[in-house]
Amino acid sequence: MIKKTKGIVVSERTIRRHLGKRGATFSELKGTARRAYGRFEKATPNEMWVGDVLHGPKIPDPKNPSKVKKTYLFCFIDDYSRIVPHGEFFFDETLPRLERSLRVGIEKRGLPKALYVDNGAVFISNQLDLICARLGIKRILSTPGEPAGRGKIERFFRHVRQRFLVEVEVEGVATLAELNRSFISWVEVDYHHRVHSETKQTPLERFTDSFTPHVPNPQTLYQAFLWEEERGVTKTALVSLAGNRYEVDSHLVGRKVTLRFDPFDLSRIEVFFRDEPFGTAKPHTLKAFTHPDVRKPSEEERPKTGIDYLAALRAEHEESLYRQIPYRELLGKDETRDV
Repeated sequence: MIKKTKGIVVSERTIRRHLGKRGATFSELKGTARRAYGRFEKATPNEMWVGDVLHGPKIPDPKNPSKVKKTYLFCFIDDYSRIVPHGEFFFDETLPRLERSLRVGIEKRGLPKALYVDNGAVFISNQLDLICARLGIKRILSTPGEPAGRGKIERFFRHVRQRFLVEVEVEGVATLAELNRSFISWVEVDYHHRVHSETKQTPLERFTDSFTPHVPNPQTLYQAFLWEEERGVTKTALVSLAGNRYEVDSHLVGRKVTLRFDPFDLSRIEVFFRDEPFGTAKPHTLKAFTHPDVRKPSEEERPKTGIDYLAALRAEHEESLYRQIPYRELLGKDETRDV
């Protein structure tokens, strides 16, 4: 329009700058003004968890203490109560880290009906789809550019930066294990007991108020988080996985089978053919004990002297564990058993 009427060409960046000075936006000029979003909240605890990753602080690299390494916080928050089922820092943002955070969260706070996540690679993986299907969880992917439902975890991450990471920066942490112990202590001792400005309750009060979480039994959780890969069975009744070879039932020779396994323990492989179990595969040549796509987070410890805020939180949290009764002990046997 400007080119036709004035004979000059003005860049979009210049137009945006001048519109901004006058309180307008380029979207409004094109007739595509931003949508207004109302408050969004589920009606009960565990109806939906929101998951995301926060880029965390750099801490000493366990393999080379003279260097530092970046950390990533995988975290879930309950949409209704704002409780944090689980959050944990890792040295990478890969699928096994997401799986661990979700699994521990379920063990601690019960099974969510839905997961609301973004379109990051780990959140759209087939493996997460498989886990959700096995546990009856609905996975919901957020629409790019539409923030409804993500505000709560973004607000929580702001609290993490302003209330927790500032203390980490001041006091310092020597290992990943220390960082995680400090974070979990901060969540359980501080965050879960602060009255929320919108709900007028603490996250812990709102979560436990007339609500009993459903905690799947350990075997169900173990099966839900197993990885799957298809392999052909050789004439000698062998299958290969991650450089290892395993013996399977001779009736499966020439067939394509499904192998289910814990990626951190390749000594045990479950064999299925057309969804029917065919026992476990017997290790024939075992060279790798973990899948090449996973690495165990370092648990190296280095002693640290002195008393600080984070240490006090850890001590208070550890003391409170002696006073807490696990949910599973509060539930009857029938309630903890899967239907």
